[in-house]
Amino acid sequence: MKKFVLAAILALSPFFLFAEPKDEAKSERRIFGFQLALGTGYTFYGNGDLASNMNKMMDRGWCRILAYADAGITLRLTASLYFLAGAQAMADFAWKGGLYSNHASPAFFGGIQFYPGIGNLSFSLAYALGFRRDWDVLDYGWGNYQKVRAAKWGNGFRLAAEYDFKSGGGVVPGAGMCYLFMPTGNDDYDNTLAVYFRLAFR
Repeated sequence: MKKFVLAAILALSPFFLFAEPKDEAKSERRIFGFQLALGTGYTFYGNGDLASNMNKMMDRGWCRILAYADAGITLRLTASLYFLAGAQAMADFAWKGGLYSNHASPAFFGGIQFYPGIGNLSFSLAYALGFRRDWDVLDYGWGNYQKVRAAKWGNGFRLAAEYDFKSGGGVVPGAGMCYLFMPTGNDDYDNTLAVYFRLAFR
């Protein structure tokens, strides 16, 4: 969790580097836009066995990589309101020796992004459809056990807050954070938090 907090601080710090002067001329934002984001995050797994196994692995010194990515499009509805659609994926890879526990959580989303007039800050709310896939090779004491499992598709939602480091159109760098709530079947619910750098072409 400390690594996640540090990543959040690093993701927001470029504001001081890229924030534009107030008197700088701004180009108009086009009707359609495209954006890409890369970052990191953390998934709180609803499956009790999976959450317990991951905690035990970290206690035993396993290596772990948590990576986040998304891509999407925007459609201007008004000067402060946009339609947003895209896809995101959270990858959680842990390994030690010949054992590993890998998990990928892709999701598709569509909703509304709005700018409330607080600088270049925006918020979005979107419907999300996704699932989780697990690949495990673990040692339970009687030999290695291999398992591949796909959780059920679920209907959830996505919340996000982003800050653009410049106004108007063109190439716009930014940073943000998002939360994804996703049912994965059997009354289990994954909760994913992510922070990221974003590059928008609009």
